[in-house]
Amino acid sequence: MANEKKATVRDIAAKAGVSVATVSYVLNDKKDTKISDVTRKKVLQVANLLNYSIPEKYKNIDARKGAYTIGVMYTLRPDTPSRNMEIMSLINLLAGRFFRIGFNCQLIPLESSSEYQKPVEGLDGIIAIDLEESVFKQMSGQYFIPILCLDMMINDFLFYQIYTDMESISRAASEILGDGFYLVTDKYSNSKYNDYLISSLPKGKSLFFSDLEEKGFSVLDGKKVLVYGTQLGMIIKQNAKCKDMLVITSEDAGNYYSPAIKNIHHDIEKKANLAMNIMMNAIEKKFDVKHEYKVF
Repeated sequence: MANEKKATVRDIAAKAGVSVATVSYVLNDKKDTKISDVTRKKVLQVANLLNYSIPEKYKNIDARKGAYTIGVMYTLRPDTPSRNMEIMSLINLLAGRFFRIGFNCQLIPLESSSEYQKPVEGLDGIIAIDLEESVFKQMSGQYFIPILCLDMMINDFLFYQIYTDMESISRAASEILGDGFYLVTDKYSNSKYNDYLISSLPKGKSLFFSDLEEKGFSVLDGKKVLVYGTQLGMIIKQNAKCKDMLVITSEDAGNYYSPAIKNIHHDIEKKANLAMNIMMNAIEKKFDVKHEYKVF
């Protein structure tokens, strides 16, 4: 159910970590104060999140159409085959689900090297998939609408977050492979998410695919290997002589490669469903949902 209690300036001040006076100045759009742009944006974002009235010029007026429009922002990289495939699969799932409920889905590929991303008009919400911290910070500061992060770690309560439950996957892998296995994964753009992925294994037991290409696949010969991603699994199978291999895959094809290669199913459909439901709740100002979810 929607939260019936009306937010106050004190609620906004507490959430934004500023004084009540600062909130008042920002919401009354007073320019003759020494309030930084960062603080101003934070207050406006919190006010919008709590369904508090903000100055008209900051509202996404152009988006008031017959249907909501959700922007999906992402980057693709030449050295991350499984990551790219999962992003495209997520986009297809999201677009299909939003289409079925009458929402528009606008794809917005971003350049990770760009210093400035021009804001897109007419959006009611944004789903960001694995963006660099600097790109996300620059992008998110330009909008006052719900923003949901997929496969990213952002230390800010303003943004909903959904990512892979790597701890549970690692425990499941241990039951199948035993101890001493290595993890091979693509390097994600979000560095905190990279740290999270490899933190589930002992130090020195994780390898990024981009680094592995330089070192050579023979470093995996004779080792037990957990591979994150269907495409990486195919590449490792062809180029390394692993003692045992377990693939984290979103495919439903059972033994996708051969009966000798095991797999753990990673449910990205659950990610897409969660993203859609959370975004709908956020747009409709229903805040009785968590802000962080792990999916296995």
